[in-house]
Amino acid sequence: MQKQLAELFAEIDLLWCDNPEKEIHKSTNYQKLLVIFPNLQILFQEGLERDSFEFYRTMRHIFRSLKIYFILQDGTFTYKSLSTDSIQKLQLKISKFSDKYLLIILMYHDLGKLIDRKTHTFESSRVIKENDLFNCFDLSSDEKLLIRKVIEYHLLFATIYTGESTFFGILSLLNDKEFIQLISDQKNMLIFVDLLETFTYIDILGYPYAQIFDHYLKYYGEINQKLKNLLELWPKRDDIIALAKSYSLEWTDWRLAGALRIFQFVETKPHLTKQFYYNVLKESLRPIYQASELIFDWTVIKNTDLTNIYKFQLKYALAFLLILALGEFKRFRLKENQNISPKLMQFWMLLSNEVKKRNLTELEVVWNVYFQRLPLWSNMTKKFIKKLEIDSLKPIIDNAILKFDAEKKEYNLILDFTNLLDGD
Repeated sequence: MQKQLAELFAEIDLLWCDNPEKEIHKSTNYQKLLVIFPNLQILFQEGLERDSFEFYRTMRHIFRSLKIYFILQDGTFTYKSLSTDSIQKLQLKISKFSDKYLLIILMYHDLGKLIDRKTHTFESSRVIKENDLFNCFDLSSDEKLLIRKVIEYHLLFATIYTGESTFFGILSLLNDKEFIQLISDQKNMLIFVDLLETFTYIDILGYPYAQIFDHYLKYYGEINQKLKNLLELWPKRDDIIALAKSYSLEWTDWRLAGALRIFQFVETKPHLTKQFYYNVLKESLRPIYQASELIFDWTVIKNTDLTNIYKFQLKYALAFLLILALGEFKRFRLKENQNISPKLMQFWMLLSNEVKKRNLTELEVVWNVYFQRLPLWSNMTKKFIKKLEIDSLKPIIDNAILKFDAEKKEYNLILDFTNLLDGD
């Protein structure tokens, strides 16, 4: 497999990956890829028939990710916002793993998008397991489980970093019997975290519109160490929960600023410090408190109105949060005098209060938040965006369906935006 892929991608450039024929499944490169991975032919065909747009998007990402891997591996990778030192560090990270690990992960990680985009990580793992898709590779049972679990949780690093998730989300892994089986050997646990981090860099670079900077390696390194600190405590579950909560609360300001793209642009301009982003968040609320003649104290606000947000793991919410803050979606650096709408912080407060309102404050359980009938940011009209006011969002949260998943031991909160679509 490794040799065949290397030969195929030696003939493919990034321009082709980013701008392939519309009907990529008819290309020679696609056909050659299926020769290497024949067990994906039926799944890909079904995905094409189910949703051709998602199929083409996923295939472009797979091709680009694999190409990025090979040019990182052979030392020809260049990137305008990464220093030579950072690129060398990425190459070193890749060199620590067997070639087949990352190649298989990159090839199979997004299979679930051809079934259900919102739950695609779990769908990818399920399809691999149910169809024995790794049986064609020379892998031990532990290696198969390791690779499949990296695929199942492949968004963990990125979403903690962007603020959509928190370290508290590690409870989802602790409730996974297969994952616990994997980390019963601490060596596997360490490999899992390192492999997950390394994959995440390539996964981001696998989108032509994405951009990463040197500081990603610093912050990802911090996430890496914290995840290891947590998992090393197993089987002391209560200790893990306590530490995960502590890490999540420490990360609160960063998490909230994720909607302002702090994760991408922090430190890229002199004024774009962490404290600058945090101040923008705080100042968005100050006028509301002053108008109500209330004392504005950020610490008090976090300890009262935001105390439960560490439990929430938001699914595909980054664009929505940015639109709440700025009224539109765009990837850009904040200006020195930037103001944002208080709706972003008010939304988080409503979520936090929902835990209290439903009398579930004492339960240390993950809350997964799903956004139902919320258009993709690229399909949101100005008319729809204008409807995203707190008076409209509050009833959506108040009336959200809350389901307890007994198997995973976590809540799913479904925010339904159907009413806002009426007449749009």
